[in-house]
Amino acid sequence: MILFESITFQNFLSVGNQPVTIQLNENKTTLVHGLNGSGKSTILDVICYALFNKPFRRVNLPQLVNTQNKKALLTEVVFHIGNDEFKVLRGQKPKVFKIFRNGEELDSKAADRDNQTFLEQNILKLSYKSFTQIVILGSSNFVPFMQLPTAGRRECVEDFLDIKVFSTMSVIAKERLRGHKESLNALKGEIGNIEFKIDVQEQHIKDIEVKSQADTDSIQTEIDQCKVDIESHQENIRLVQEEIASQNEELKELLKDNPRKKSEALIGIIAKLQAKIERNESNINFYQDNDTCHTCLQDIHPDIKEKYVTTSQSEVDKFQTGVAEAKDQCNKYAEQLKAIHEKEKEVASLQNLVYKYESEVSAAQKLLSSLQKRLQDLQSASSNLDKDRGKLELLREQFTEETEKKYKLMQVIYEHEIINNLLKDSGIKTEIVKKYLPVMNKLIRRHLEEFDLPIYFNLDDEFNETVQSPLHQDFSYASFSEGQKSRIDLALMFTWREIGKLKNSVTTNLLILDEVFSSSLDEDGKDRLINFLRYKLDDNQRVVVVDHTLSGNFKDKFDHCIEVNRIKGFSRYDG
Repeated sequence: MILFESITFQNFLSVGNQPVTIQLNENKTTLVHGLNGSGKSTILDVICYALFNKPFRRVNLPQLVNTQNKKALLTEVVFHIGNDEFKVLRGQKPKVFKIFRNGEELDSKAADRDNQTFLEQNILKLSYKSFTQIVILGSSNFVPFMQLPTAGRRECVEDFLDIKVFSTMSVIAKERLRGHKESLNALKGEIGNIEFKIDVQEQHIKDIEVKSQADTDSIQTEIDQCKVDIESHQENIRLVQEEIASQNEELKELLKDNPRKKSEALIGIIAKLQAKIERNESNINFYQDNDTCHTCLQDIHPDIKEKYVTTSQSEVDKFQTGVAEAKDQCNKYAEQLKAIHEKEKEVASLQNLVYKYESEVSAAQKLLSSLQKRLQDLQSASSNLDKDRGKLELLREQFTEETEKKYKLMQVIYEHEIINNLLKDSGIKTEIVKKYLPVMNKLIRRHLEEFDLPIYFNLDDEFNETVQSPLHQDFSYASFSEGQKSRIDLALMFTWREIGKLKNSVTTNLLILDEVFSSSLDEDGKDRLINFLRYKLDDNQRVVVVDHTLSGNFKDKFDHCIEVNRIKGFSRYDG
C-alpha cells in the first residue's frame, strides 16, 4: 500500500519561490478551497508531475515554471511503501529527477525514461492512467473509466488486479518467440544450404567415382593389352631368334667350305687362263699370219710355225679345258653363294623383324609405364576422394546436428506459442478477470446503491457495460444524465480502490476529488458522498477535496481546511 505523506513545491505555476508543503496523512479529510484561478487544483498537477512527469491538467511542461521567477521549479512527494520511505524530486531549470529510498538516492539510469519506467513498474506499480483512476476524480482532465477505450479500461484493471506483469511477460514472450522464429528461419536456411552442399558433394563424389572407375577400367584394359602385346612380341622375338639361330647354323654349314673365297680364287685362275689363252691365240695368229720374225726379221720355217701353232693350240685347248672346268666350279660356287646370299637375306629379314618386335616391345613398355603412372595417379587421387567423402560425412553430421537443433527449436517455439496464448488478453488474464468480475460487479452495484442509483450495472470480460433496471432498459453509461454518470464514476472509483486493497496491489491512502461537489452532483448526491467519505472509508484513508464551495456548513464537514488565495499574482496556502 502506498501511504502518501506530503508534497512540497515551489515556482510551480502560480506558486512562487517560497516552498509550499501540504501534509497528506495527518487528517482523514482535507478541504482545499478557494476562488477559481487561485491555484487550488495545482495540488493535483504537482502530484502527477512529481510522480509521472505529466501534470493532471492539459499544461505543457515548460508552462509549469512560474512565469515571474522563470526558474527553479522543484516538486517533492514523500510516501511510504511497507517499511520503506520514498522521496521523489522532480524539477526544471535546472532539470532534476531523483528518487530516494530511506534517505539514500537510488542509482539512476542513463536516460530519465528508464528511471521513470523503474519508478512506475518497480516502486509505484501504477501507470499514470491507473493512478488517476483510483486516486483522482476530477472535472478537469479526468477521463472516467467508462469513457476510456477498451484497451485503456483493460490496462487500468490489469493494474488494479496486479496482473499487468502478464502483459510484460507477454511482450517478453512475444519478443522471445519472434527471436526463436527468426532463429528457426535462419536455421532452416542453414539446413537448406547444407542440404544443397550435400547434394553437390554427393554428385561430385559420384561423378569422380564413375569417372575414376571408368578411367581405371579403361587404363587397366590398356595395361592388360600392353602386357599381352609385350608378351606376344617377346614370344615372336624368341621364335624369330630361334629361326635366326637355325638359319645361322645352315649359313655356317654353307660357309664351311668358304665358297666365296674359292670362287674368287677360281675367277682369278680363269682370268689368268684366259690371259694365257689370249696370248697363245695371239701366238697362233702371229705364226699363221706371218712368215718373218718381227724381231730379227728372219724367215720362220714352216715346221717351226707348225710346231709353235700346234704347241700354242695345245696350250689353248688345255687352258680352255681348265677355264671350262673352273667356270663349272665357279657356277657351283655361285649356286652356293646364291644360297648363302638368300640365307643371309632371310637372316637379315628375320633380324629386322626382331628389331621391329623389339621396337614394338619398347613402345609398349613405354605405354605401359605411362598407363601405370596414370593408374597410380588415379589411385593417389582416391585419397582426395576419401577427403571428399570425409567432407560429405562432416556435412551429414552437421545436417543431423542442425536438424536436431531445428526440432528442439520447434519444440521451444511450440511451448512459447502455448505461453503466448496463455499470456494473451484472452488467456490467463481473462481467466483472472472472470474470477474477479463477480466481485467487481457486486462492489459496483453496492456503491451505486450507496449513492442512490439502484441499477443492475454489470461489466463483462471486455469491460463493456450492461444496465438493467425497471426504469432503465437497454441503457448504457452514455444514456445516463451527468449527475448519474458522476455517481457511476464514484462507484467505479471506490470499487477499484477496494479491488486494489483486496489484491494488496495498487492500494493507496490518498483520494483526491476535484470539483466533484460543485459539478453535476445534486444535494442528495453530495450528502451521500460526504457521509461515505467521513464514515464508510477506513480510518487510514486520506481524502483531499478540492472545491470552490465556501459555505461554512460545508467546510465544517472536513477535519482540516486549506484556503488558497491569489495575492499579487502568487498563490498562498493558509491552513
